[in-house]
Parts: sequence; structure tokens; C-alpha cells
Amino acid sequence: MKSNRFLFVLILLIFCGGILAATKAHTKKERFSLTAYNFGSLGKLSPEEQIQTLKKTGYTGIILNSETQEDLDNLDLFFKETKKTSGFSVHAIMARYNFTDPNREKWKSLVDTIAGRGIELWIIFGKKKEGITDSFIEEKLREVVLYSAKKHVRVILYPHSLCYIASAEAALPFVEKINAPNLKLAIHLCHEIRAGNGNRMDEVFEHVKGKIGAVTLAGTDSVADFTSNLTMDKSTIKPIDAGNYDLRKFILPLLKSDYMGKVGFINFKIEENPETYLKHSIRVWESLLTKKN
Repeated sequence: MKSNRFLFVLILLIFCGGILAATKAHTKKERFSLTAYNFGSLGKLSPEEQIQTLKKTGYTGIILNSETQEDLDNLDLFFKETKKTSGFSVHAIMARYNFTDPNREKWKSLVDTIAGRGIELWIIFGKKKEGITDSFIEEKLREVVLYSAKKHVRVILYPHSLCYIASAEAALPFVEKINAPNLKLAIHLCHEIRAGNGNRMDEVFEHVKGKIGAVTLAGTDSVADFTSNLTMDKSTIKPIDAGNYDLRKFILPLLKSDYMGKVGFINFKIEENPETYLKHSIRVWESLLTKKN
């Protein structure tokens, strides 16, 4: 057992130098630049149109899904388009590890696909299932982290409501225990609202400081509507500034944090004209960043 742990640490030290260097390379200009998921009405466009729309409206990257075969088939199209689009990149690819999915180990092929491209792997552990324990999650995540380190891929543990890990603070013990240079956690406003943390975001940021590797937000109501999955989504994922939640409760702790990366705008099931809501949202975002109180 000790020899396995030694090997784990050795490989991380050898292969994570590039990741650490890239992390330190963030410039002030890159900090808090906005990226967006390819969800909602935006996701109905072709990969080329999605990137052109995001670039035109001021976004610096895109976060891709990998749930369907079409998602996987389109990856090369996204890579080719971003390669010829200056100042724009694929920010991350999400991988969902659903415990009953026979294809749940596809994360490995995704890591192979994004190796050397500077793209992060955002991993979600799915809905709780009898027999799945913290020990299983830790060992599986350790496996993902070690394999990804060999490929110079950064891993973000992605909290998601109604799943095994539902908030940033719930993700923290796993990140701390594995303690790998290429493993961080995400803070998602919509999932923190659903976890009841909307009024204590300053505490959340403080609690997980030093371990934050990704941040996302959207407009949201202060309290999630759990009447149905649709109302839950609609009440917590809106164009930025829509909803009755005061985004300063999220942005002020973010500004005070040591997080230096980009911020993702989650647009799940937002069906408005993509160019319209994307342009409006980024203007609101830039305005919010300049307000100190």
C-alpha cells in the first residue's frame, strides 16, 4: 500500500509541473473573463456558429458536454474551430460518472482526447446509489487524477445538486485527502443556491480557499423552486442579472478570493436568442466586476 502511495506522489510530481506553470501564468486580463456552456439555444447551433456567436459577444471560451454520442462526435469540430479563433479556447469538458451507466469509464478516453490541449476535465459523480461510499468516490477520483496527471490534464471536482457531491464544501474533503496538484474543486452559484448557501457565499469561498479551480454563475432567484426539475433549473439558471438574488453576495467573495481563472456562465435551458442574452449577460457581468459594494 505504501509503495502505491509513493508511486502516486512521484507521478504527480513528475507530470504536474506543466499544469502548475500554466496555472501561475494567468494574467490580470484573463482573470474573470467569461466563458459559457454550450447549452440551451446556443447548443442548437453548429459548433462553428456557437464559437462565432460567443467570440462576437465577448466570451473567451466554451465549456462542452460529453453526455451524448453527438457531443463526442462534435469535439473535433470544436477543436478545429477554436484553433483558428484567436483569443478563444475550449475551457473544459464535463464528464458525468453515473454509477449505473455501463459507459461510466468514458472519462479515460476524454482525457486522452484533450491531452496536450490545455482543456480541463470537470467530473461529476452522479446520483447516490446504495453501496457507493465516500471510499469508493475517493479511490475513483484518485484514479482519474493520477491518469490525468500523466496526460497533463487538470481535474475539477464538479459539485452538482441531487448528486453524490452537491456543493463546494461537500467536495472539499475529497480534494484535501487526495491533495494532488492537478485536482481542484468548482464553486457553482446555481448549485450553491440549491444547497441553501446563497446567503453565506463569503463563508463558502473562505472555507474552500486554495482549492478553487473553477467558478460558474448565472442569474438566479434567492431560493430554488423544487416543485419539479424544470422549476429547479428555471429558478436558478437565468441570464445574468435576472432573478431576485443579489449577485454581489457571490461576486464580492469571488473578488476577494485567490481564484485567478476564467468564470463560466451556465446557460442550461435558456432558450432566448443566444446572441441577445449572451451580449446582455456579459455587459452585466463586466459592470458587476467594477462595483466594489
